[in-house]
Amino acid sequence: MNPSDAIKETPTPSRPARLTREQSRAQTRERLLASAAVVFSREGYAGASVDRIAEEAGYSKGALYSNFSSKDELFFELFDYYAGGQADELCRRLDAVEGAEEAIATVCAWANGLQHEPDLRMLVLDLTRLVRNHTVLFERHTRLFDEQWKAVGSRLAKIFPDGRSPVAPLVLGALVMELTYGNAMQLHAELRAGDLIGLALRALRDAHRA
Repeated sequence: MNPSDAIKETPTPSRPARLTREQSRAQTRERLLASAAVVFSREGYAGASVDRIAEEAGYSKGALYSNFSSKDELFFELFDYYAGGQADELCRRLDAVEGAEEAIATVCAWANGLQHEPDLRMLVLDLTRLVRNHTVLFERHTRLFDEQWKAVGSRLAKIFPDGRSPVAPLVLGALVMELTYGNAMQLHAELRAGDLIGLALRALRDAHRA
């Protein structure tokens, strides 16, 4: 083959498509949220600064404020983003299984394998302090938790005979999520959240059968 022919046949590398303004903004927000997760988890709400979060993301403080009006707004959106994502992932896994034992095993595996990054167990304490005396924010995050707990609990009804849970979906979901994110669990390396969840769910199921 003539070398010049080989050159002609060599495909020209295509340039990556330019992001639209909306895509670029979304990418910036995601990077800021990821950086905020690192800084808030490491330093806590009080210790984290807007400057440090922007620096971690590789942006200026102005770029941060063009996406989030305040440190509070960034923190609340961060919490909603990660907490909602983890609850959605559990629901997707439960939707993919049928049997009672398989559903329980799925929850246990999710809880034991969950990488707390960011560590929502610590962030929830900061969240509680921030909304405690703020009625609107308190109600907003109460609804957020209620929705997530009900979503998980409603899917766990399948572990009971005829799919009828002896407790409300909110209570069943709260049992799973609270054991998963329990702060005291950090002090006992030999205890895993999934093991406790499996014990509680099986005991509840067997008691209901009886």
